[in-house]
Amino acid sequence: MAPCLQDLYTTLDSIAQQPSLWLETNFAERLRALERLEWYLPDGSNGGLMAPCHVEEMARLQRRATELWQELLAVNERLFRRLQGQIVMGSLTTAALHQVFATYVGATSHNDAYAYDDLDVFVDGLLGLGRAPQEIQTLIPGMVTYQATPARLVLELIARTNLSAHDVLYDVGSGLGRVVLLAGLLSPAHARGIEVEPAYCAYAQQLAQHLGLTRVTFHPEDARQADYRDGTVFFLYTPCTGQMLQEVLEALRVQAHARPITLATYGPCTAHVAQQPWLHPQQAQLVRADALTLFISI
Repeated sequence: MAPCLQDLYTTLDSIAQQPSLWLETNFAERLRALERLEWYLPDGSNGGLMAPCHVEEMARLQRRATELWQELLAVNERLFRRLQGQIVMGSLTTAALHQVFATYVGATSHNDAYAYDDLDVFVDGLLGLGRAPQEIQTLIPGMVTYQATPARLVLELIARTNLSAHDVLYDVGSGLGRVVLLAGLLSPAHARGIEVEPAYCAYAQQLAQHLGLTRVTFHPEDARQADYRDGTVFFLYTPCTGQMLQEVLEALRVQAHARPITLATYGPCTAHVAQQPWLHPQQAQLVRADALTLFISI
């Protein structure tokens, strides 16, 4: 038997013989099985690598792999629909949602600070985040392409800023809305997304409406001209660079004249923010691009 066929037989048998994969709580285990199956789907990385004499047998096994993949994916979809219903009904409190994360994902660890993990997959499913819509806005010098903030960083942001009902969080360069939506779920604060790409804003606002998040809004604006007058906490995951970033910081400095504000940064923009004379780190900490850093206005 060809090695590829043998691998597929082994994979299908091992997955089919694990009934625990169909239990909702075994989310991480199920993700690993889905990843293994994706390798052998017709459009997967190994889907077309087969000698002509084995094409029919491979096609039959790929159909079975597709069936298993769809069955496992359906378990996740049912799980997320159930949790989304609880969010809409208001029965999934902040404490309960943290317990959901602990139950279905647990602790994750990795060496790459920018890496994504099972929590990201779970959060995207919970929020209903899928493929990004077609972009309308043409990027100009200083703008950067969209990259989602790792979910664990968002949870850290919400915890460390201790957002209250009196706070208004702005995510400058909010993309598809992960930061703002999670803040709406996990804190009593108002949360606003500033995003130059209108298609992203419309998409994120639909997600917020689907989940019944009334304290969440998204604004298709240039971050340099946005109205920040009610903001108390601002998050920047390097939304832009160079002169454009400095102009955004100048707009925030104007707000700091009226009231104390907090800036939370992640990524390369952190070094630039650290050079602003009107800001200093909230606590004694190393200013690093690969860690969440909080600054307060002075």
